[in-house]
Amino acid sequence: MNSIGSIMYNYIRVKSVLSKSKLPDLDYALNPYIGCEHGCIYCYGPDMCRRYLEVALNWGSTVLIKSNLISVLRKDLKHAKRGTVGISTATDPYQPVEGRLGITREAINILLNHGFKVSIQSKSNTVTRDLDLMSEGNIDVGLTITTLNDALASIIEPKAPRPYLRAKAAYEISANGIELWIFLGPIIPLVNDDENNINEVVELAASVNAYVIYDKLNVKPLMLYNLRRKWTLKADLDEVIRLSSDRNYVRNLSITISNICRKHRVKCVPAFRSLVT
Repeated sequence: MNSIGSIMYNYIRVKSVLSKSKLPDLDYALNPYIGCEHGCIYCYGPDMCRRYLEVALNWGSTVLIKSNLISVLRKDLKHAKRGTVGISTATDPYQPVEGRLGITREAINILLNHGFKVSIQSKSNTVTRDLDLMSEGNIDVGLTITTLNDALASIIEPKAPRPYLRAKAAYEISANGIELWIFLGPIIPLVNDDENNINEVVELAASVNAYVIYDKLNVKPLMLYNLRRKWTLKADLDEVIRLSSDRNYVRNLSITISNICRKHRVKCVPAFRSLVT
């Protein structure tokens, strides 16, 4: 175990790195890291990483690095049918440690060379480091932007790059002709669900020719554990949790988002069908 600043790192070896994805439009998931330095209080990553309690219970301060990922990926690809690989579906592939190790970059390069489509999701402007790979095609990039309010972001996404840096990255990606989408999620009741916040994010999407994928807050056990420990917002957390599963609230939220997207002529896609039924 090594530490840099307030983050503890540990190298682990794995037997496989490509896993079947349950997410829409993705055939596989690939996560170079277990745990995430960004420490977002709403992240469902702890529940995805529950096998590693030292990570799940110390979200944002412990990261496991798959030291043999590249060699195992080459092995996995010998038996994998070509499809779309989501990078990353549980933890950010461009968190700060990636700047030192470059594991995500090497994995993307290998996948593209083997004829796989790659779909990246990140909330880091570091993603623009790999524009040269992205410009080769067969790749799309999603930037998570829950709010453009830096003060709010500093509370709910304490160690992630500030929203203005992600917005700048969005312009760079778009200018290079790369397929771009904005992930507006989670939308947290009483926190970032007001029309002004949603409108600002959709307006950004319109300006960079991106479409929007949106999702509500989906409360899970270990996420809730972290929420209760780290919640400092004025909104009552119990009410936030109640509203997140209230069908009328979710239906009205979806209608609001659809109307705003229609106003800006932006394609708007719910992450799951349950958001519109």
